[in-house]
Amino acid sequence: MVAEAEADKEQWMDFWYRMSPMNLLPTETRGHVRTAQKEMLLAVRSLVDEAIRCVEESEKPRTRKRTKIEVQ
Repeated sequence: MVAEAEADKEQWMDFWYRMSPMNLLPTETRGHVRTAQKEMLLAVRSLVDEAIRCVEESEKPRTRKRTKIEVQ
């Protein structure tokens, strides 16, 4: 029973892999699409990193800066 379920699962996975839109593209194009996807993920990562930096910056205690006024 378990082996039969595994075989069914493998058939479905094979079917979905073959039906994937990426597999309809030429090999070179797939490489460019994957590279573009990676670049988009890296862009999102940089946004998340900046948001984390801003949160950490806002958690630091603020100190007042002294302004020096020169009297003539």
